[in-house]
Amino acid sequence: MATLRGFDRKFYFSFMHDQATWGTLEAEANLYPFRVNSEPLVLTPELVSDVDEVGGSEEATAQEQLSAAVGGSIDQNKVVAPFMASILANALGASTDSTQDTSAGRHIITPNTSNFTVKTFSAVDLYTASVYRTYHNVAVDSFELSTSRKGWASLSAQVVGSGKTATSGETVGSFGAAPTMGPALKAGDCKIFLSVDAGTTLPGTYAQGTEDLPGSASDISAKIRNFRWQYANNLISDDAFEPGSGLYRARAERDRRAQSLSFDIEFEDNTYLGYLTSQNTLAIEFDFKSATLAGAGTVYYGANILFPMIKLTSAVVSGGVGSLVVSCEAIVMDDGTNPTVQATVFDKNTTGLLQ
Repeated sequence: MATLRGFDRKFYFSFMHDQATWGTLEAEANLYPFRVNSEPLVLTPELVSDVDEVGGSEEATAQEQLSAAVGGSIDQNKVVAPFMASILANALGASTDSTQDTSAGRHIITPNTSNFTVKTFSAVDLYTASVYRTYHNVAVDSFELSTSRKGWASLSAQVVGSGKTATSGETVGSFGAAPTMGPALKAGDCKIFLSVDAGTTLPGTYAQGTEDLPGSASDISAKIRNFRWQYANNLISDDAFEPGSGLYRARAERDRRAQSLSFDIEFEDNTYLGYLTSQNTLAIEFDFKSATLAGAGTVYYGANILFPMIKLTSAVVSGGVGSLVVSCEAIVMDDGTNPTVQATVFDKNTTGLLQ
């Protein structure tokens, strides 16, 4: 048999569907193909030998499996709106979905604060019609969304599965067809807005290409060099295994979530150092609006990522003898009124997420 090639591999996952029953793979028709830039998920069984037992041998004579584990990353270096929407919804945990402009899907994604359960999905690494591996109850442990000038938006998610996998039992021909992806999002399609000490009232218009921040916001798009949003669910590990669950995790549950934001902005004066020392309350919005319609005439593929309250934790001027920039780090905070982050994604999926 000839060695398989990576360009033939396909990655499927239930991007619209939460894995409804723990340990039971989502229906074949609910598994959809997406292009990714990541390697196959990795099996890492916890194996224990007898080298620490008195009466054995100098080297191992037996080995047993204590638990099964699956993990790795799922990445798109040129992220498309449906992939972004699914990863963010599975990570944050809540999505309010609606149809806009006749044929566009709008997904308002926010953190689930009602409990510590994390959504899970089914996934498949497919090599040929007969060579594949399925993964049960995959949860997003963390992700990073970033972009830079003249760059694509990229999204990398670190995921953890229950450990249960299979290499048979599926009819590959019954898998779902690829959804309409739309264009990859990029920095050239992004506007960035900032408001300072402007309160907590959001307009709630979810407008594309214009700001949705409280108070009077400034367009800082021309000054930003790059930005990075990091989010972590901090999934529990050993406690996810229960008596009677065998080798596998029996739940996807998080500990305390954490978020951070960083960006480089051109250095013109001491404004951002002032935001740090004065601890001003900032609100920032990253608004990707492509040139491709998702709806009938007014809604475009895109994403609006809004942080109602951040405060700088550092602001460092650098650049040597060249152009100077201020590298800012910020903590994402709870203002007591709004979600800590609100990601509104526009695509062609009118069915909704987390079904």
